[in-house]
Amino acid sequence: MAPHNRFGPRMKLSVLGQHLVTNYRPGRRWWQYALGMVVDAEGGQMTSVTLRRILKEHYGVIVGPYSYGSLLSPGNCDPHTEIGNYVSIGPGVRRFGASHPLKFPSLHPYWYNASAYGREAITAIHRSAIWIGHDSWVGANTVILPQVARIGIGAVIGAGSVVTKDVGDFCIVAGNPARTIGERLTADLRSRLLHDEPWLRSPAECEGYMRQLSERTN
Repeated sequence: MAPHNRFGPRMKLSVLGQHLVTNYRPGRRWWQYALGMVVDAEGGQMTSVTLRRILKEHYGVIVGPYSYGSLLSPGNCDPHTEIGNYVSIGPGVRRFGASHPLKFPSLHPYWYNASAYGREAITAIHRSAIWIGHDSWVGANTVILPQVARIGIGAVIGAGSVVTKDVGDFCIVAGNPARTIGERLTADLRSRLLHDEPWLRSPAECEGYMRQLSERTN
């Protein structure tokens, strides 16, 4: 557990959470209910260490501190997903790491996701990886397709977008397919943020830094 600080939340791991991590079984309703109670007890998605451990160990999803949103609900994003720190994710967002095999005679998962049906697969599909950058914002009901490998630091994705390619640092994209419609902040401020990396600090450590930057930009 992180040390106590005077400003903002801290990451939390409860005794019940440690027990849950050891005994958790994906797909069982009781365990989902128990996880919800533990997450609430640990201050919610932003600060729950138990949620992050279960996502990593059972779902192949890595989530940094203080991130929150629908992709942190077990099963809402495919394995090989890494979400940075302080990421804001709206409701209804889905991230897919694979698609149906267009070059195979059948598109049905019975043939390529055979383990779910207790049989051996005839063909295999590639499951891609993605990194969703620190302090980015993914709007509600966004769909992120398998060919997307990186969503940049400080990027914004408009609600309802279908993301088909990588998104640059501090870029604003929207639409279907998502296209760049702008950039956030000035070039100097973007460079300073990338250099200082405030998203790697705790809220307590960032307090003065963010206040200083805010005063300079207002």
